[in-house]
Amino acid sequence: YKYGVIHGDPHLGNYSANKNYEINLLDFGCIRIFKPSFVEGVINLYHAIMHNDQDLAVHAYKSWGFDNISKELIEILNIWAKFLYSPLLEDKVRKMQETNSTAYGAEAANKVHRELKKIGGVKPPREFVFMDRAAVGLGSIFIHLKAEINWYKLFHELIKDFSVKNLEKNQKRAIAFSKKL
Repeated sequence: YKYGVIHGDPHLGNYSANKNYEINLLDFGCIRIFKPSFVEGVINLYHAIMHNDQDLAVHAYKSWGFDNISKELIEILNIWAKFLYSPLLEDKVRKMQETNSTAYGAEAANKVHRELKKIGGVKPPREFVFMDRAAVGLGSIFIHLKAEINWYKLFHELIKDFSVKNLEKNQKRAIAFSKKL
Protein backbone atom coordinates (compact mmCIF):
# COMPACT_ATOMS: atom_id res chain seq x y z
CA TYR A 1 0.00 0.00 0.00
CA LYS A 2 3.05 2.26 0.24
CA TYR A 3 4.76 1.09 -2.95
CA GLY A 4 2.15 -0.87 -4.89
CA VAL A 5 4.48 -3.85 -5.21
CA ILE A 6 3.47 -7.46 -4.63
CA HIS A 7 5.26 -10.80 -4.63
CA GLY A 8 3.02 -13.16 -6.59
CA ASP A 9 4.47 -16.52 -5.56
CA PRO A 10 3.96 -16.76 -1.81
CA HIS A 11 4.59 -20.22 -0.44
CA LEU A 12 6.66 -21.42 2.49
CA GLY A 13 9.55 -22.38 0.18
CA ASN A 14 10.01 -18.71 -0.70
CA TYR A 15 10.58 -17.52 2.86
CA SER A 16 13.22 -18.10 5.48
CA ALA A 17 13.58 -16.74 9.00
CA ASN A 18 16.72 -16.00 10.97
CA LYS A 19 17.34 -16.41 14.69
CA ASN A 20 15.93 -12.89 15.30
CA TYR A 21 12.62 -13.92 13.68
CA GLU A 22 13.24 -11.63 10.72
CA ILE A 23 11.59 -12.89 7.53
CA ASN A 24 13.56 -13.11 4.31
CA LEU A 25 11.72 -13.20 0.99
CA LEU A 26 13.27 -15.41 -1.69
CA ASP A 27 12.69 -15.82 -5.45
CA PHE A 28 11.98 -12.45 -7.00
CA GLY A 29 10.85 -13.83 -10.36
CA CYS A 30 7.20 -13.07 -9.69
CA ILE A 31 7.07 -9.39 -8.69
CA ARG A 32 4.54 -6.88 -9.97
CA ILE A 33 4.29 -3.12 -9.60
CA PHE A 34 0.64 -2.05 -9.62
CA LYS A 35 -0.75 1.25 -10.83
CA PRO A 36 -1.86 3.41 -7.89
CA SER A 37 -5.44 3.37 -9.21
CA PHE A 38 -5.43 -0.45 -9.00
CA VAL A 39 -4.26 -0.35 -5.37
CA GLU A 40 -6.94 2.23 -4.61
CA GLY A 41 -9.44 -0.19 -6.18
CA VAL A 42 -8.38 -2.89 -3.69
CA ILE A 43 -9.18 -0.53 -0.83
CA ASN A 44 -12.40 0.65 -2.46
CA LEU A 45 -13.60 -2.91 -2.92
CA TYR A 46 -12.91 -3.62 0.75
CA HIS A 47 -15.10 -0.64 1.70
CA ALA A 48 -17.74 -1.70 -0.83
CA ILE A 49 -17.94 -5.18 0.71
CA MET A 50 -17.86 -3.78 4.25
CA HIS A 51 -20.73 -1.34 3.58
CA ASN A 52 -22.60 -3.28 0.87
CA ASP A 53 -22.00 -0.42 -1.57
CA GLN A 54 -22.62 -1.73 -5.12
CA ASP A 55 -21.65 1.55 -6.82
CA LEU A 56 -18.26 1.54 -5.10
CA ALA A 57 -17.78 -2.13 -6.04
CA VAL A 58 -18.47 -1.29 -9.69
CA HIS A 59 -15.95 1.57 -9.49
CA ALA A 60 -13.35 -0.76 -7.92
CA TYR A 61 -13.78 -3.49 -10.53
CA LYS A 62 -13.60 -0.91 -13.34
CA SER A 63 -10.40 0.54 -11.86
CA TRP A 64 -8.93 -2.97 -12.02
CA GLY A 65 -9.77 -3.22 -15.70
CA PHE A 66 -12.92 -5.34 -15.76
CA ASP A 67 -15.05 -4.63 -18.83
CA ASN A 68 -18.80 -4.96 -19.39
CA ILE A 69 -19.72 -4.73 -15.73
CA SER A 70 -23.26 -5.99 -15.15
CA LYS A 71 -25.28 -6.54 -12.00
CA GLU A 72 -24.88 -10.31 -12.48
CA LEU A 73 -21.11 -10.04 -12.86
CA ILE A 74 -20.81 -7.86 -9.75
CA GLU A 75 -22.83 -10.38 -7.71
CA ILE A 76 -20.55 -13.20 -8.87
CA LEU A 77 -17.30 -11.29 -8.35
CA ASN A 78 -18.53 -10.27 -4.91
CA ILE A 79 -18.75 -13.95 -3.91
CA TRP A 80 -14.99 -14.06 -4.46
CA ALA A 81 -14.47 -10.68 -2.77
CA LYS A 82 -16.48 -11.59 0.33
CA PHE A 83 -14.41 -14.76 0.70
CA LEU A 84 -11.13 -12.92 0.21
CA TYR A 85 -11.94 -9.96 2.46
CA SER A 86 -13.78 -11.97 5.16
CA PRO A 87 -10.88 -11.98 7.66
CA LEU A 88 -10.65 -8.17 7.35
CA LEU A 89 -14.31 -7.50 8.09
CA GLU A 90 -14.35 -8.36 11.80
CA ASP A 91 -12.47 -6.33 14.41
CA LYS A 92 -11.33 -9.32 16.46
CA VAL A 93 -8.50 -11.82 16.73
CA ARG A 94 -9.28 -14.74 14.46
CA LYS A 95 -7.84 -17.32 12.11
CA MET A 96 -7.61 -16.56 8.40
CA GLN A 97 -10.60 -18.89 7.94
CA GLU A 98 -12.52 -19.96 11.01
CA THR A 99 -12.44 -23.59 9.88
CA ASN A 100 -8.67 -23.31 9.27
CA SER A 101 -9.25 -25.35 6.12
CA THR A 102 -8.78 -24.55 2.45
CA ALA A 103 -12.06 -26.37 1.65
CA TYR A 104 -14.12 -23.18 2.07
CA GLY A 105 -11.89 -21.37 -0.43
CA ALA A 106 -12.20 -24.20 -2.95
CA GLU A 107 -15.98 -24.14 -2.52
CA ALA A 108 -16.11 -20.37 -3.11
CA ALA A 109 -13.86 -20.66 -6.18
CA ASN A 110 -15.99 -23.46 -7.63
CA LYS A 111 -19.17 -21.45 -7.10
CA VAL A 112 -17.67 -18.40 -8.81
CA HIS A 113 -16.46 -20.55 -11.71
CA ARG A 114 -19.92 -22.17 -12.15
CA GLU A 115 -21.71 -18.82 -12.03
CA LEU A 116 -19.29 -17.19 -14.47
CA LYS A 117 -19.85 -20.04 -16.94
CA LYS A 118 -23.60 -19.37 -16.77
CA ILE A 119 -23.13 -15.77 -17.93
CA GLY A 120 -20.56 -16.58 -20.61
CA GLY A 121 -17.41 -16.08 -18.56
CA VAL A 122 -15.25 -13.05 -17.97
CA LYS A 123 -11.77 -12.05 -19.04
CA PRO A 124 -10.03 -11.03 -15.83
CA PRO A 125 -7.42 -8.29 -16.04
CA ARG A 126 -3.81 -9.54 -15.71
CA GLU A 127 -3.26 -7.59 -12.52
CA PHE A 128 -6.33 -9.17 -10.95
CA VAL A 129 -5.04 -12.68 -11.63
CA PHE A 130 -1.66 -11.79 -10.14
CA MET A 131 -3.17 -10.18 -7.05
CA ASP A 132 -5.59 -13.07 -6.53
CA ARG A 133 -2.74 -15.59 -6.72
CA ALA A 134 -0.77 -13.65 -4.12
CA ALA A 135 -3.76 -13.24 -1.78
CA VAL A 136 -4.78 -16.89 -1.96
CA GLY A 137 -1.16 -17.99 -1.51
CA LEU A 138 -0.66 -15.82 1.56
CA GLY A 139 -3.99 -16.97 2.98
CA SER A 140 -2.90 -20.59 2.56
CA ILE A 141 0.34 -19.86 4.40
CA PHE A 142 -1.55 -18.22 7.28
CA ILE A 143 -3.93 -21.18 7.44
CA HIS A 144 -0.98 -23.62 7.46
CA LEU A 145 0.72 -21.63 10.24
CA LYS A 146 -2.58 -21.43 12.17
CA ALA A 147 -2.04 -17.67 12.45
CA GLU A 148 -4.51 -15.86 14.69
CA ILE A 149 -4.40 -12.08 14.67
CA ASN A 150 -6.72 -9.15 14.25
CA TRP A 151 -6.63 -8.96 10.43
CA TYR A 152 -9.03 -5.99 10.52
CA LYS A 153 -6.66 -3.87 12.61
CA LEU A 154 -3.63 -4.96 10.60
CA PHE A 155 -5.32 -4.00 7.33
CA HIS A 156 -6.55 -0.68 8.70
CA GLU A 157 -3.01 0.15 9.87
CA LEU A 158 -1.73 -0.60 6.35
CA ILE A 159 -4.30 1.62 4.60
CA LYS A 160 -4.82 4.42 7.13
CA ASP A 161 -2.65 7.00 5.32
CA PHE A 162 -3.19 5.70 1.79
CA SER A 163 -3.33 8.21 -1.03
CA VAL A 164 -2.82 7.72 -4.73
CA LYS A 165 -0.46 10.73 -4.82
CA ASN A 166 1.75 9.33 -2.04
CA LEU A 167 1.85 5.94 -3.72
CA GLU A 168 2.88 7.57 -7.01
CA LYS A 169 5.70 9.46 -5.24
CA ASN A 170 6.87 6.34 -3.38
CA GLN A 171 6.91 4.28 -6.57
CA LYS A 172 8.90 6.89 -8.49
CA ARG A 173 11.49 7.12 -5.68
CA ALA A 174 11.76 3.34 -5.31
CA ILE A 175 12.09 2.72 -9.05
CA ALA A 176 14.72 5.48 -9.37
CA PHE A 177 16.62 4.00 -6.42
CA SER A 178 16.49 0.47 -7.85
CA LYS A 179 17.88 1.69 -11.18
CA LYS A 180 20.95 2.99 -9.33
CA LEU A 181 21.70 -0.45 -7.89
